[in-house]
Amino acid sequence: MAKGKHTVQLPVTKRKHVDKVSGLNIEASGARRDKEKPLSIPRILRTLRVALSALAIAALASPIAQQTISPVWGAVTASVNHAQAITATVLLGYVWRAYYGTHTWSILPYLALLAFWTPAIQQYLFQYSSKLGPVAGPVLLGFASCHTIVIGCGYAAAQAIEVLDLQTQLGNVAGVALPAVLLDFGYFRPLEYVLARLGLPWIQSATDLLSPTRLQPLMAVALTVLSPERPWWLFSLGAPALLHMLLANPHFDGPYNMAIANRDLAPTNWTLLDRTWSNTGYISVLEDKNLNYRVLRCDHSLLGGEWQLTTDRRNSGWLVNEPIYAVFQMLEAVRLVEVEKKPADSAAQALVVGLGIGTAPKSLMAHGIYTTTVELDPAVYGFAKQYFGMPSDVASGQVVLVDAISWVDAAVDSGDRKYDYILHDVFTGGAEPLSLFTHSFLSHLRALLTPDGVIAINYAGDLAMPLTARALNTIDQVFDGQCRAFRDAAPSSSTNPMSADGFVNVVVFCRNSPGGVRFRQPSRKDFLGSKSRETYLLPKVEWEVQFPPRSDGNLTFNTSRQDVLKKGDERLWSVQVEESAIKHWRVMRNVLPAKVWELW
Repeated sequence: MAKGKHTVQLPVTKRKHVDKVSGLNIEASGARRDKEKPLSIPRILRTLRVALSALAIAALASPIAQQTISPVWGAVTASVNHAQAITATVLLGYVWRAYYGTHTWSILPYLALLAFWTPAIQQYLFQYSSKLGPVAGPVLLGFASCHTIVIGCGYAAAQAIEVLDLQTQLGNVAGVALPAVLLDFGYFRPLEYVLARLGLPWIQSATDLLSPTRLQPLMAVALTVLSPERPWWLFSLGAPALLHMLLANPHFDGPYNMAIANRDLAPTNWTLLDRTWSNTGYISVLEDKNLNYRVLRCDHSLLGGEWQLTTDRRNSGWLVNEPIYAVFQMLEAVRLVEVEKKPADSAAQALVVGLGIGTAPKSLMAHGIYTTTVELDPAVYGFAKQYFGMPSDVASGQVVLVDAISWVDAAVDSGDRKYDYILHDVFTGGAEPLSLFTHSFLSHLRALLTPDGVIAINYAGDLAMPLTARALNTIDQVFDGQCRAFRDAAPSSSTNPMSADGFVNVVVFCRNSPGGVRFRQPSRKDFLGSKSRETYLLPKVEWEVQFPPRSDGNLTFNTSRQDVLKKGDERLWSVQVEESAIKHWRVMRNVLPAKVWELW
């Protein structure tokens, strides 16, 4: 018997796999197998190039799908369970190939074809958004435009890696589980997180060339280039998808597509004036030609709007454009709060967190108050100037395009400036950003107030939800109970004005110095020629809500005065944020026609 170690190669699967990178049949080439071991460096590098590239495309597909779904369903509702789903679908695709794939042809050409047609699939499904609703809709669209691509990329990664014979080297279970977990949690998820949170928002705020709708066909091209096989049918079936995107899809950022959108919007009497992608999502300006009002849209929410000063309205006594929402004029009532030492407007300083269309900052500047506005999205500022008359005169104020938390933290640390008035009005993705309602952030805002300063905080939500009670409790705690709160509209319940009746805007007025919140009567000068200010500037006593919210006979909150929103607790409230976003989605569907949301 010959001496030495004897090994017997046991078949791991029944399939013959082909190294598509090198084009070599592994089992049919013994000479090549002897020359290049399965775990040789060249083979590992070639394999990783394909596997990592496929997963990189999957990591890009995830935020792109989220961004293109958000205009129809909102960023929050579109993101429900998304992180968990993409993690599972990568593993599903990998395990599917490792244990059940028997073919030798590459899946990548078919995946590329699906990616080419994804914009058309989305366009078709969007028209059923009202029937699908805010729960089933994002799930269906997420599967059609994201998870199918991610599963396929996970499958392609496993198909590339199988030439390394890891199941032979490590065993049937470890040979699949180890690379799957490493690729998913060690590569795909971190890369997806960086692209979604940092990469794409930064790129899209800097240039329009890489918008989500333009990245969709580029992703399909990348899959085509990565594929070792490029059958003729891929080009013949993919070309019509590109033509449809360029000539018939209202969502694409091409030279003709905005005209397509306006053609399809014509029956609703709405016109799309402008649109862009930015770091907070899809931003657009629309105008109702029938009722003559204009709105600024971010994904599936409105940042504000104005009734236009038409000839008929001018003849009826209008002098200026009027806001469509009373809440923005109610915020201006910070000037009406009575304090001991109130500065003249010309000597006052104001800070506005959140620009919108600029209603409140414009009014403060019109009164001669130097106003600093902190806004995250440069596109919002650009459209506010171009379509809503936001002044850019540095003598009357400044707009700082930066994250509010970092700016406020830096302002507190520097201690250079105090503000007589602060307006806090932020809303995004169909829900309030809880990080801007934490105890630490609101405490920093209070630190920026002068001793006799006043703050107005707009909170949009459902008064029946514990999250709303917690947020309002936090405001109450930070400002030592020196606050009052008002709705922006009359409650629907005529018997109990304090009862919760759905999604509303609540404006909370707080003073920095001890004492109650009382408003002086406004004068003609305070109205700035606006008829709606005459009605809504002074908060109405009959619209006042219990502050902070407590048991009022209809509701009982399990919330004490010590329960506040703390930094780092935002994730604990994700379920209620999602519920609030769903309610807001339904509110928005009653504000604008479904077709306006669906056509972007």
